[in-house]
Amino acid sequence: MSPSLIGDTYAKDLSTLPSFHGGSFVSNTLYFLIPDDVIVCKLTETTYDGADFDHIAAVEEVGFHSVDFIASYIDELRDDGKDDDEIVRQILDLGMIDETRSITIARFAYDNFSFLLRDGVVAEGKQIRGAFVTPQKAGEGLAGQVYRQLTLLHSHLACDNSQTPFGAVLWAVTVRNVVGRVDTYNVAQQSYVEELGPGAVGVRGCVPWDIGKLNPASLGKWASYPFSGTIHHCYYLVLIISA
Repeated sequence: MSPSLIGDTYAKDLSTLPSFHGGSFVSNTLYFLIPDDVIVCKLTETTYDGADFDHIAAVEEVGFHSVDFIASYIDELRDDGKDDDEIVRQILDLGMIDETRSITIARFAYDNFSFLLRDGVVAEGKQIRGAFVTPQKAGEGLAGQVYRQLTLLHSHLACDNSQTPFGAVLWAVTVRNVVGRVDTYNVAQQSYVEELGPGAVGVRGCVPWDIGKLNPASLGKWASYPFSGTIHHCYYLVLIISA
């Protein structure tokens, strides 16, 4: 994202599923590997009616009847030059999933999102509205890989309008490395701004983040990155990744 940074008071509790008054249905299911690891994940997207969010993706670490065998087989397939998508297909074909050993390790909430492409054509995607990753899996590259999968699934993915310093680093660094091009978009003017370059700065010099009311001593991982001294409310800016 590109708005004002916020501190630890940011709270969107996704540790449990939301309450809702309408219906729901499973809209997508997919499997993927955490990069450089032997953990297979299952992402189940549920679409809600009358809930706080349009969609929630629950991410499970898939359990298997023989964990050691699966881990060794994944390493063997990688040594054979198979890419992660092909590895997942071959692992699933074994039919060795043990659902009693699968555990939920993350949830991501997102809403429907419309914006204009640079040529003025209306595009539809999703906007992240909150994220929960179990402490045991934090910092393992899971969030970046989930954003990659959601981008492939929905073509366009925008960041939230509120971010902690950790979330800002995720979009400024990890998402660019894992997913690819990140563009800055002005929601208020419905207009493209510019591509985000390295170091959390646009390719033409735009610095889309500001620290809002956050104490500079609380910047954490963001301390080595710039923030705008001229734009004091970047809430109307979001970052968008596209497949």
